[in-house]
Amino acid sequence: MLRSSFRFTVAFALVVLTGGVLPRLAAHAQDVAKTAVRTGERPRAQLLTFDDLQKRLNDPTLRLIDCRPRTDYEEGHIPGAVWVDMKALETHASQPGGLEDRKFWEDWIGSLGIDHKTSVFVYDAKRQLDAARVWFFLRRSGVEHAGLINGGYPLWAHQNQPIVTAVPQIDARPFKVEFRKGVAASREDVLAVIKDNSARVVDARSDAEFAGTDRKSNRGGHIPAACHLEWKNLVDGDGRFLDRDALLTAVEKSGIKLGNTAISHCQSGGRASVTAFALELVGVHTRIYYLGWSDWGNADDTPVVEGVESSNQ
Repeated sequence: MLRSSFRFTVAFALVVLTGGVLPRLAAHAQDVAKTAVRTGERPRAQLLTFDDLQKRLNDPTLRLIDCRPRTDYEEGHIPGAVWVDMKALETHASQPGGLEDRKFWEDWIGSLGIDHKTSVFVYDAKRQLDAARVWFFLRRSGVEHAGLINGGYPLWAHQNQPIVTAVPQIDARPFKVEFRKGVAASREDVLAVIKDNSARVVDARSDAEFAGTDRKSNRGGHIPAACHLEWKNLVDGDGRFLDRDALLTAVEKSGIKLGNTAISHCQSGGRASVTAFALELVGVHTRIYYLGWSDWGNADDTPVVEGVESSNQ
């Protein structure tokens, strides 16, 4: 009798869960995702391993982006990958108003056959410098599923992974850009956070640039109270991000705590994007001051500190 009652109780619980609770939980999860899109909340950084990529090469919802020079792409690329003109993207993004040029980004993303259901992963041969920059462009423009491949093309080729020369035929799709809040930061945003200490400013440049001995703008040095976390210490020579424990050690050593939010910058976007991606991997929500020191260091009225001192503590 007890055994029969137990079976009935389990069966009843399963009916309740499958017929009522679980569907409601699934619906709730979908509502949360939709709310995140509306409010501009950012999806977590997505990192795809070579093994996982191998399993998804025939996935029709997957779009791979190759950021290398066109001649390198034509000599061989990962199956299904489409080429993007990095010089054109960088040039446009660095122009006044370029990052806010909605039509440009809609045309570019749409030409790659990307819509809001597409999973987009980016790779390069420069230790993520170009790939992370494209990840920032995609993410800021409202592409919900965008990430990086953990390792560069040279490593893919060295491991004898599949390579093709065929260029995929991609049909353009309409894409409506919705610039996400909390992804990009302006000079005014940085000035505000160093005043109220509401976020950590993270400098992804070299030691010499941070100290002001290597000047790439009219003025050298760093933003007051900035943490120094150089991008190249977060990825290995093959473009693979350090494991979580190593990243956490580097992040904490720089003076950033997991409860912090951050604004990452470099000279002109690429290194800051790598650092921002690494910070997002360990759960530090990070905006990117894309124009970075090319903007800050060429302004006449922004505060600058010269020397090696920082808030890394």
